[in-house]
Amino acid sequence: MTPTLSERYRGSLLGLACGDAVGTAVEFCSRGSFVPLTDMIGGGPFGLAPGKWTDDTSMALCLAESLLNKNGFDAADQMGRYLNWWQWGYLSSTGDCFDIGMTVRQALQKFQATSDPVAGSTDPQTAGNGSLMRLAPVALFYYPDIEQVLDACANSSRTTHGASEAVQCCMLLGLLIARALAGDSKILLQSDRSPIFNELKVSEIAAGTYLEKSREDISGSGYSVAALGKV
Repeated sequence: MTPTLSERYRGSLLGLACGDAVGTAVEFCSRGSFVPLTDMIGGGPFGLAPGKWTDDTSMALCLAESLLNKNGFDAADQMGRYLNWWQWGYLSSTGDCFDIGMTVRQALQKFQATSDPVAGSTDPQTAGNGSLMRLAPVALFYYPDIEQVLDACANSSRTTHGASEAVQCCMLLGLLIARALAGDSKILLQSDRSPIFNELKVSEIAAGTYLEKSREDISGSGYSVAALGKV
């Protein structure tokens, strides 16, 4: 049976939260150092109970709530909600912010000091996956307008991650989510030679070059390109 659009929306958000809750048990562990997971077992570096999510889902919830409450993209409102999560545990699964990436922290500190919500560093060395992990609500909100999806995904990244690779990884993931919502097959999703990605490593992922790599040649990390390529 073909899933309905509303089922695809639910799948995107539940997949984000469930994947987060499953993965936290082995977060920061190297490949092959643990038995493959088949359920939510909790534990991990933060000692979470089974089913508890991490900063990935907390920030996604903040972003989704902002888009709905403001009926659109409001960078200052998004950053205010991220700040509430960081300082007071807003939308945390435990009531506290028990983990936050350095790039996100620095952006929130800059926002506090300047009130400028476009606070993400543009230094290429800061192209982490922090803006990628929370992204799904943006694509869901602006679908089916692909141009708005791309623009909003880029701007969503720039609040905390302004490095070009991080921004374009968010654009690519947003495009993939939108195309999945439209019902595109996995084969189609694995090859997109769109000229909008001028960062070489991002354009290579879009074109599906990772499919030619061996398992050993693909390594996940906190780097946005590596994280998206592994997914």
